[in-house]
Amino acid sequence: MFIIGMTGGIGSGKSEALKIFESLNIKVIDLDKISKEITETNHQAIEEIKSVFGDIFDKDNRLDRKKLREIIFSDKSQKIKLEKILHPKILKEVKEKLNALFDEPYVVIDIPLLFETNQYTSLISRSLVIDCEVSNQIERVKKRDGIDTSIIQSIIEQQIDRCSRIEKGDDVILNDGSIEMLTESIKALHKKYLNLVAVK
Repeated sequence: MFIIGMTGGIGSGKSEALKIFESLNIKVIDLDKISKEITETNHQAIEEIKSVFGDIFDKDNRLDRKKLREIIFSDKSQKIKLEKILHPKILKEVKEKLNALFDEPYVVIDIPLLFETNQYTSLISRSLVIDCEVSNQIERVKKRDGIDTSIIQSIIEQQIDRCSRIEKGDDVILNDGSIEMLTESIKALHKKYLNLVAVK
């Protein structure tokens, strides 16, 4: 099975890239989406998060994601605790989804921490980095999530640095331009991936 592990810093445009791959009839797996699903009210992960992080839930037992994000990105040890709860559960979901997609030409998995955790390196065939200037990352996340610049910078600092990410990537798309430019870049890669699959 040919699997593309897509990664990039926060605000780099991975979600838009996934939408473009989907428009090309390529199946995608979004780790952020899985993470949100397993932290919904009725999932086992909720009880584990409660036991570690305490009162970060509203009256309807919904996780206060903004508060949790502020906790984990102001204290690296707290981030590690959350990852120990979530990562095994996310990986299990990913493997189940991949098993159902075995006959697809290729699959794209959005893995924000691809190079930071090494959990997925044995699963993927190639890595794709969606890259952009740090200033663009900050502006996009502020606009999207309405969080302070200091929090965004803390998130960026806890991710692998931009140069190392680019160096590790098999394919790199610079996403500092328009959505049309991103679309054209992904269409070109799509053709490349289909050719690589055909050669295998």
